[in-house]
Amino acid sequence: MTRTSSGRGWKIALGIIAGLLILLFLAEIGIRGFIAQQIRSGIRDSAPETADMREDASVHFGASPVLLGLARGKLQHIDIDVPSTLVPDSDEIVGNPPATINATGFVLDQNDPSADSLIVNTELPQALVRDILQQELRRSLDESQDGRFAEYDEILTVSDVRTNPADGTFNVTFSNGAFGVELRPHVADGQMAFSAESTQILGRNLPDFFSEAVSNALQKGLNEDIVGPMRIQEFQVVDNGFRVTVSGEQVHLNQLPV
Repeated sequence: MTRTSSGRGWKIALGIIAGLLILLFLAEIGIRGFIAQQIRSGIRDSAPETADMREDASVHFGASPVLLGLARGKLQHIDIDVPSTLVPDSDEIVGNPPATINATGFVLDQNDPSADSLIVNTELPQALVRDILQQELRRSLDESQDGRFAEYDEILTVSDVRTNPADGTFNVTFSNGAFGVELRPHVADGQMAFSAESTQILGRNLPDFFSEAVSNALQKGLNEDIVGPMRIQEFQVVDNGFRVTVSGEQVHLNQLPV
């Protein structure tokens, strides 16, 4: 009789444990789905009204239990693939390029989300870099020209940006091809920098201060509009754009420029 009661006791205990594990498993699935949906909704709601978002962001949490992370106050790991929200043919830069976000030690604070470590991979279309340069160029030129740039002031319209992946350079043309600059990007101390390979106007070489002004304008625009408080790990010239990886430690997402 004693053995039978003991056996039944173990069976009941094991049944309770199995039930709890099933409940935890279902709760884990439920909380993952809920958080993922909240993130997707937040990204969609923050996109410009005119953005053509044909797909939602995808969210992955890895193998670490989300319930345990919530109990500790931060998720061990989260990956978010964000589709492009850029609005083409806009008079100003509207929306953001597509990005893959890898966060470790992610704090789900609605007012101040943050991550112990953050890596963002994105690809900047040529048109976006063109618009960033156009936006920053006049201000940077005004600061650097000291009266030397007056004769070119009326034709400072960025017409196109074209990448040359084989050479690792890209060409910026102005005023429908009247003149242009070939630039080579490189990373210095976690920030973008550019060196001019050539600068010409109607077949004539331009003064050095022109290429310096263009390089400074693009450098400032990318570092302020894309990089922000993070550091660039990679900036690669690819077909039709630029592949960029930025990273940071103890990053507050509200402080990011994009």
